[in-house]
Amino acid sequence: MRGFIDGEYQDGEIRGCGFIAGVRGMGKTTEMGRLLSLCTGGVLFFDPLARHEHVLPGRRLIHHWVELENYLRVNRGRRFRIIYQPRGGSIDEHFKGVAACVRAFGWMIFAIDELDMLCGARFGDARMPQELYDLVNYGRHARVSMLATARYPMSVARGFTSQCATLRLFYMREKKHLQYFEEYIGEEISRLPSLPKYHYLFWDGSENSQIFMAGRAL
Repeated sequence: MRGFIDGEYQDGEIRGCGFIAGVRGMGKTTEMGRLLSLCTGGVLFFDPLARHEHVLPGRRLIHHWVELENYLRVNRGRRFRIIYQPRGGSIDEHFKGVAACVRAFGWMIFAIDELDMLCGARFGDARMPQELYDLVNYGRHARVSMLATARYPMSVARGFTSQCATLRLFYMREKKHLQYFEEYIGEEISRLPSLPKYHYLFWDGSENSQIFMAGRAL
């Protein structure tokens, strides 16, 4: 399914903002890969650590936002698969350049690995760069939906998580991380420290959260 549905751009199972969180090695990237594989339109994956080309094979590698802009001018609205890996310079500057391109061209899923690296007090009260803030709050007008992962959810701006329609929460045990999500999922938070590898709790605002395996359809 792809289109502008209920006021948000949807492609596959992704609509609006989604968040995948948990400690390393629990299956976050496996689940993100599954979700992105279901998309039939454009997908841009921001890989700040430049480590996922083997996990998401067959993607076009791009290393600078000027190259990205030139590519999107030709392929706007088409089906494309891009992994953006920064090469040299500031990761923050790369990310701001990419986010500006995403909003300018629209009609895509923007996936971000390790979002906690790209948020923080250095961006002021919003705790995220203006380019990301604009996408989170106004991206739907450009037909953009987003999916992000993080190991340290406490570092992710509340302005992002407050807009998330879905949460996929893998194993985590740190009290501050559990408290971060407790207001969303309530007592279900007690299930996270006992989740086995590759299992996650899925929340979509409904009363009953469910456990699923990474890489498998809901």
